[in-house]
Amino acid sequence: MRSAYVAGKRTASGEAGTANLLSESAHSALCSRLVRCEIMPGERLSEAELRSSLGVGASPVREAIRRLEFEKLVVIYPRSGTYVTDIGLKDSRSVMELRLELEGLSAALACSRGSKAEKENLVALAERQFATENLQECIDLDAAFHRSVYRMTRNDYLITTSEIHFNLALRQWYFCSKAVKTPDWTGVDHRPLAAAIAAGDVDVAGEHIREHVRHDSQQVVKILTDYGL
Repeated sequence: MRSAYVAGKRTASGEAGTANLLSESAHSALCSRLVRCEIMPGERLSEAELRSSLGVGASPVREAIRRLEFEKLVVIYPRSGTYVTDIGLKDSRSVMELRLELEGLSAALACSRGSKAEKENLVALAERQFATENLQECIDLDAAFHRSVYRMTRNDYLITTSEIHFNLALRQWYFCSKAVKTPDWTGVDHRPLAAAIAAGDVDVAGEHIREHVRHDSQQVVKILTDYGL
């Protein structure tokens, strides 16, 4: 009897693990599409189409959508459907206010907790981003840079929270790059920030990261305002 009980527990545990993996996979794939504006703000999501394109069943899709609603990437209207969250000026400013603190804390912790190899990788990412003239690549490298800093904090709660709000800011940039053709983009130079983190200089790293968040957020607000978006 005990063997059967243990076997049953293992089967249930295995099934739960598989379900979690499917849900995580669906969330990751759909989150990427939303952040990169492959599905544009305001579009209605079709559960049937998502099941087909993601290659999973209804439960993983619904779980992914619930998580994305919490992360402010989709909004669910009862009896109407699920829609991609719009991008607005008020939201842009609110995200900036929170990220100023999250990014500052992340940079400070990365100074003391990041390994030598991680800091060297951060410096290399900054050099690659500064060198590129391709806007999409610049945005992708910026995302890689920020996420590297988050991992260096060794704080799972901070990583999760920072990722959620960074995705909201990143989506604004992808949206602007797709919706607006403008020569007003300014390059990103994370080299001083990377150097400060590599040197463990908390004060200088904090100044650079907050200035970066403030500058980029204000640029997004200007673009959205100028183009009436």
